[in-house]
Amino acid sequence: MILRKSDRQKAGNRGYGLWAIGYGLWVLPIAYCLLPSACFVAYAETYNNINPVRSQHTEAASSPVETSNGVKARIEGDTTVFTMEVKDAELKDVLRALAKQNNLNIIVADDITAKATFSLDKITFKEALEIITKANGLSYVIQNNVLWIGKKEDISKAGEDIAIEIVQLNYTKAADVVVQLKGVLSERGSAIPDNRRNALILRDVKKNIEDAKLLIRSLDTRTMQVVIEARIIEVQNNFARDLGIQWGAAYGTTSKDNFSTGFGSTATAPPSTLLPSGVVGSGGRFSSQPNYAVNLPASGTVGPIGALGLAFGKLTGDPLLLDIRISAGERNGQLKIVSQPKVTTLNNIAATIHSGLNFKVRTSTVTTGTVTTSLQDINTGIDLTVTPQISADDFINLNIVASKSEADFARSVDGIPGVSEKKATTSVLVKDGETTVIGGLYKSTASDADNSIPYLSKIPVLGWLFTSNSKTADNEELLVFITPRIVRND
Repeated sequence: MILRKSDRQKAGNRGYGLWAIGYGLWVLPIAYCLLPSACFVAYAETYNNINPVRSQHTEAASSPVETSNGVKARIEGDTTVFTMEVKDAELKDVLRALAKQNNLNIIVADDITAKATFSLDKITFKEALEIITKANGLSYVIQNNVLWIGKKEDISKAGEDIAIEIVQLNYTKAADVVVQLKGVLSERGSAIPDNRRNALILRDVKKNIEDAKLLIRSLDTRTMQVVIEARIIEVQNNFARDLGIQWGAAYGTTSKDNFSTGFGSTATAPPSTLLPSGVVGSGGRFSSQPNYAVNLPASGTVGPIGALGLAFGKLTGDPLLLDIRISAGERNGQLKIVSQPKVTTLNNIAATIHSGLNFKVRTSTVTTGTVTTSLQDINTGIDLTVTPQISADDFINLNIVASKSEADFARSVDGIPGVSEKKATTSVLVKDGETTVIGGLYKSTASDADNSIPYLSKIPVLGWLFTSNSKTADNEELLVFITPRIVRND
């Protein structure tokens, strides 16, 4: 096909026209986008008194997105400046809107309840965040795409990584330390006891873990021990009175710094380091202030005879003199040493001493015509419980519970004997190595026997010639001497 020149020109003109139209369709949008604020205008629907936000991009931006609070604006870090007006809005809502627009997850402290009113013009996201948090006394940290907002003291730890460390304890039980650690660890932290290994599993930021370890080291110290030496003695009344005078009845020097006082005793100077020149009843001399643990002077010495009730006292100085007197009384038959135990216990841990008899009594019960026989345990004897508490000046506070029980077959019920019990409870403060005493646990035995010749003793007037009568009364007292001694770990 051969085209004429005029036809070729018409076809060329049509081609140029189509090319110009296509070129215009491609260039005009680009020119439009070069105009200020023409390519993207972000806006916000009013929500919770958050007024529209106008954003201006210095770079190309994506289309607006809608947040959970209805804000239809997108802020991309510091590349976006925006204007925001807020009036009497919940501060939490404002912060969540800002975080959502910046594609950040957010954690806001529960105690933030303030309302916000402000107007920000042409400001970046981080600048707005700085202004809002500082104005409300808050702080923030951004880590791993999470925005943490709260009080300064809390937020300083919020962004830190959580560490886990196992701390081995030597002397203290792990479960007992957990309560003390609550004031050191944060809300994010925890302390889990491992009872099998006696260890603590600490989980918190590193600084809090170091503080917890410092507290654990101060608590996990070696517990001091106390040796409890007890002498449980049954004595006759006259020996108890004599022993009461014997306690501390030694001549010695007096120093103003060596006085000691106890309940049931008087403040006196301790004996000298040498053996005394004499004791009461043997012609010895006395100090001007006799050291009476129980003030029971014998007749004809320093006063009238006293009656021994329940008494608590303490002895000072070397207990050698007391041991000599007890040994002498045992040889003369005036006393009987029931028990002389010695136990070691930890500070603030009770030590229990039992000396007695455990016997069984057969009992029978009838149920729907069936007789069932069983054995019941009856525990009697002497029980002593001592709980020591060591002070910083080598004094020991003793919580003492002493009891004595015995079976009373005269008061049996259904074959089960009654139990007669005497119990004393006290707290006394003594120095390391001193002796305290508990007295007044009595046991009285009385008997009345008549011997006569049958028939002849019934003769009127003369019957007494063929009759004899004897009455005996025996009183025994239980004395408990307790001497605590601190175990030195040097």
